[in-house]
Amino acid sequence: NSPMAGAPAAANAAQGGQSAQMRFEPRNLSLKVGQQSTIGVVVDNVNDLFSIPFLLQYNPAVISVEEVQHGGFLQGGNQEIAIVQRVDKEHGQAIISATRQPNTVGVSGTGTIMGIVVKAIAPGTSNLSIVQVNAKDSQQKLIPLVTSEATLQVQP
Repeated sequence: NSPMAGAPAAANAAQGGQSAQMRFEPRNLSLKVGQQSTIGVVVDNVNDLFSIPFLLQYNPAVISVEEVQHGGFLQGGNQEIAIVQRVDKEHGQAIISATRQPNTVGVSGTGTIMGIVVKAIAPGTSNLSIVQVNAKDSQQKLIPLVTSEATLQVQP
């Protein structure tokens, strides 16, 4: 049984129907200075999603990223997921990646891959944007994802 068996069929299935997306839930959020909230990172219509590293950008004068929590979807049952994060608070960037265990199949469908805990630090507006994403399936093929951003309003 060659490792490529069934791969073309899976690739064709991903093309039928809607494109895979990556978005924030909620899309709009209003916080007061000092408040924390968790924003979900949701993927829609993915097929065999195995790993999802991405770069998050935000306005570091208005909000800070405090932590990244497991969302559950990528676990696909009870797999341990490795979440790696590197937050650059000065420049308002966070490199985050979530990966399934080696030699497991990916997960398909729609769900929350992680929660990003943000803290409001000063009045203003900040977008939360996914500026780069490099999602791969269990065959290490790139999964194209349409991304969207969230808008955070911080009140005094």
